[in-house]
Amino acid sequence: MPVKILDSDHCVELLRGRLQLSDHVGPSTALAVTSVTVGELTHGAAKSMRRRESLARLEVLLSCARALPFDEQAARIFGLHKARLELEGAVIADLDLQIASIAIAHELPLVTPNPRHFSRIPGLRLEDWIS
Repeated sequence: MPVKILDSDHCVELLRGRLQLSDHVGPSTALAVTSVTVGELTHGAAKSMRRRESLARLEVLLSCARALPFDEQAARIFGLHKARLELEGAVIADLDLQIASIAIAHELPLVTPNPRHFSRIPGLRLEDWIS
């Protein structure tokens, strides 16, 4: 069964109803998010003007996706890519690099509207459902 990792931007679009999963995945596709994305989304929902509703909607979304952890393998990938990007002067935000490292560790595509941003990370497969 194919698995796709959704980044925060795609999750937000799903939560707001501006993106429909049925337009992009079939019934045999499994969805995942990273533990980093769970943190980003929880942070956003918790500071929302509609906190309770936002957190409830987030729980529904997260119940449909497996959360992949930032584990030792992902941390090692993160460290190698962070050092390389720093040497090249092409640094990206640590949270984005952690998300990418988890996707690489699991050998899964990352669904993101930021392919140019993430394209600096070799070995990362990308998809975009928004642009």
